[in-house]
Amino acid sequence: MTGGWHPETGPDGFLAETVQQARRVLDAEDGWPTYDTGLEFQGRAMRAMSETPEGAYAPDVPVGLYLIWGALTDEMDAPGRGSPEQDAAAVRRMKQAAAEWLTVVDSPDGRRAYLDRWVHEECGYARRET
Repeated sequence: MTGGWHPETGPDGFLAETVQQARRVLDAEDGWPTYDTGLEFQGRAMRAMSETPEGAYAPDVPVGLYLIWGALTDEMDAPGRGSPEQDAAAVRRMKQAAAEWLTVVDSPDGRRAYLDRWVHEECGYARRET
């Protein structure tokens, strides 16, 4: 699958970047260091989306990861958030999402299932009606 995930390395390079970023999330100290690393994850996905040539199909992996990490970081910084209990729960979910990503990143079917579950069930984005 091409389509501009990463201009120099293509989809494989982007997936390798996501592995490194997921490991950073897992290694980050709890609290705001995990949040900051989660924001970096979302930023990597956003860059991959923006580097897709105009008119090319937007790859589902960067789009899904962008949505997931946006929702997960919002759990700490959205209005009405920020209690110590909410922050601790948000960090746990970020680390869970990162750990689960590492178990599926090498499997196209695993990635699809992960993205479907995390985007819709875990993060609450509505499914498109067909």
